[in-house]
Amino acid sequence: MKSAALCASVTLSMIAPGIAHPEHEFMAGLSAPSPATVLLITGPDLVDSWKPFAAWKKRLGKPVRILSTTQISERYEAKDLQEKIRRCIRNHTDHLGTRWIILGGDSEENGKGVVPARDTLHRTQSGEPTKIPTDIYYLSKKDWDSDNDGIYGEWQEDKDSIDYPDGDVGLGRIPVRRTEDVKAYTDKVIAYESRYPESEFAISMAYASSTLPLGTELQTSWNQKISKVLEGGALRYFFPSPGKGKTFGPTEWLTLVNSGTNGKLHLKGPGTHGGWLFENSALITKAEVSQLTNREAYPIMTTTSPYTGQFDRGEDPSIAESMIRTPERGAIAVVAPSRQGPSSGQEEILSQFWEYGLGQKVSAGAALSLLKAGMAQQATATPSAHLLACELNLLGDPTLGLRGTVPGTPTVKAPRELPPGNLSLIIESDAPHSIVSLQDDYGLYAVTLADESGNVVFPLNVVEDSTITITVSGPEYNAVTLTIPVR
Repeated sequence: MKSAALCASVTLSMIAPGIAHPEHEFMAGLSAPSPATVLLITGPDLVDSWKPFAAWKKRLGKPVRILSTTQISERYEAKDLQEKIRRCIRNHTDHLGTRWIILGGDSEENGKGVVPARDTLHRTQSGEPTKIPTDIYYLSKKDWDSDNDGIYGEWQEDKDSIDYPDGDVGLGRIPVRRTEDVKAYTDKVIAYESRYPESEFAISMAYASSTLPLGTELQTSWNQKISKVLEGGALRYFFPSPGKGKTFGPTEWLTLVNSGTNGKLHLKGPGTHGGWLFENSALITKAEVSQLTNREAYPIMTTTSPYTGQFDRGEDPSIAESMIRTPERGAIAVVAPSRQGPSSGQEEILSQFWEYGLGQKVSAGAALSLLKAGMAQQATATPSAHLLACELNLLGDPTLGLRGTVPGTPTVKAPRELPPGNLSLIIESDAPHSIVSLQDDYGLYAVTLADESGNVVFPLNVVEDSTITITVSGPEYNAVTLTIPVR
């Protein structure tokens, strides 16, 4: 049977060098043999588990190529798996047009786990050596081992081979271990991109401190930065105030997340691998996460609490991993430190993640890459800044937008069925400048932007007894899918 031939008009914005790609940009006219916009690396046992995730992303105009660590190990020459992964990623970003990297699995110490991290060596404030899992190594043009001693990322000894992200490629780790974890997270991603709350959830942020009220200077800084990127939204502060009889502990935290009113959360205070630490040694652990009821109201979180993003321990999961993996509750993405890094400047630095993601309308992965690019000069000048750049990671899908406006759910009009042959398929919607993607049964694929009226025309050659799938989506819209039979 002759396959359908698709073509589509394409509108692409120009991007200045060194600036991450806006969320509404995409590649067009991609079919199966073409380069993927997203490269997802996972363990061989989880390849099939990720296929529904990949199918969903392709509907939204972000085709995914899945490679297992076994395939990468067989195809690339290097002294260990981490270096083979880095070379594979650079090949895709430099030559194949890949714009997002997903590390689809968590890590364990000593190069083990589903997708092992690159351990880099640092000195703590007390001078003790410590190993930190560093995913930005995978975006580097260099191997982070100048002296070729097998110890990576030493600030002084390896300085000439340390290369920080430039903001062009977004990266994130989805720290899963089992098929069940992949399914739970895929379901949350689909809900985030197609059933996001049409309420103040999108434009409200909560800043919570588990210890003391914020200093005036820090609160003023956050107020100024967030007000510029959440126009018409709100930044709310939550903290204990013993003098006024005000508490903020696990009970209040549960109420805060379950309220479904704050789509962005920042949490400040002590932490451990297993949870966020409150007064009187009260902990928010995976037990509290299991009590959440925030179904389909999944926030993006940032936190400066040490060890809460430690995804590389055999003892599993960390509190950030619990927020990511737990089905139908928790968070959709968490930016967190994996270790006890330098505390100075972390609050200001993470406010910039929100500035990039919401202000420049880039994805979560691109926002963190831009943040790391902005830290590069300082990181090359001081070991503490280098440590901070290495220990902050995005746990979650790097292709997700941060949702800075209340989304609408488009009304889409299309023919109920199509006749076989050459034709022009007209799609009408009330979603101006939305992303409209098209697939058929043969894997052919096209994507374009709707015009100012929300309409688009696809010239097609379709065959009998096939199905055309249309998806309308975008940063300001919940995704809507229609299927059109060809009879």
